[in-house]
Amino acid sequence: MGEDKNRMKMAIISGASNAIRYKEKNPGATEEEVIKHVTKEVEKILKEIDK
Repeated sequence: MGEDKNRMKMAIISGASNAIRYKEKNPGATEEEVIKHVTKEVEKILKEIDK
């Protein structure tokens, strides 16, 4: 159970980091656009965590 909790924390932090990078590259992006981008990247984020 602890491993799943740690994985979840890492996913949240990675998602937030991904959102910040996207917003820096696209300053005019709306919150909705940022969320859509992060949602699209979820699989890639999880694969990186599982390495």
